Amino acid sequence: MALPLLFTLLPLTLTGITVSSASNVSCIGCWPPSECNAGNCTHYCTGGGCNMTCSQSVKYCDQICTGGHCLSKCEAERCELECSGGGCNMTCSQGVKYCDQVCTGGECNSKCDAEKCTLGCSGGGCDMTCPQSVNDCDQTCIGGGCNSTCDSEKCTLGCTGGECTMTCPTGVKQCHLICTGGGCHFKCDAENCKLDPDCFGGACTRSSSSASKMGVSAIFIFVFVLVVFA
Repeated sequence: MALPLLFTLLPLTLTGITVSSASNVSCIGCWPPSECNAGNCTHYCTGGGCNMTCSQSVKYCDQICTGGHCLSKCEAERCELECSGGGCNMTCSQGVKYCDQVCTGGECNSKCDAEKCTLGCSGGGCDMTCPQSVNDCDQTCIGGGCNSTCDSEKCTLGCTGGECTMTCPTGVKQCHLICTGGGCHFKCDAENCKLDPDCFGGACTRSSSSASKMGVSAIFIFVFVLVVFA
């Protein structure tokens, strides 16, 4: 190998940056990438238990995890995690435009601060958390037993397996729970709370902190009346 070429490749080896032989484009800010092309990074994990990190300099960050129990920490423009083994965790920071996780094995977690967040959980038992900065937070739970804690502008949880819990605090504009499997818990203080279509499977519960406060106030009034007019 020529000496100038050796000096060129040495910094890439030391910094852990992978260069695609096809496009000769460095994938800076993405570790560990299996494929790199103009800021698009894809990591294939067949045995499971892999970790992937993408910084803001990456446009597209995709992890394909067939063994499960993978971790994705993404600050790229667009982030995706495909988890067929289940037990994966995905974190998308503020500034990400789109954050999507597909979990076929179940028991996955998504902590999303992107503009738009989606979680498809066919195995059930998934948890999704979206703060106020998120515009749209959408979870689909086929296996049931999922949780959605949503503080974003628009929150949606479709639970076909049943036994899901959805929580929307004050400040949320729209909170929508679709529970076809039944046995869901809907805790909503949003401007527009919708349990649709009135819990197909039955045995759903609906509550709000405002209703609890009204109940406590009613008790105080009742006690006050008893004391005054006794």
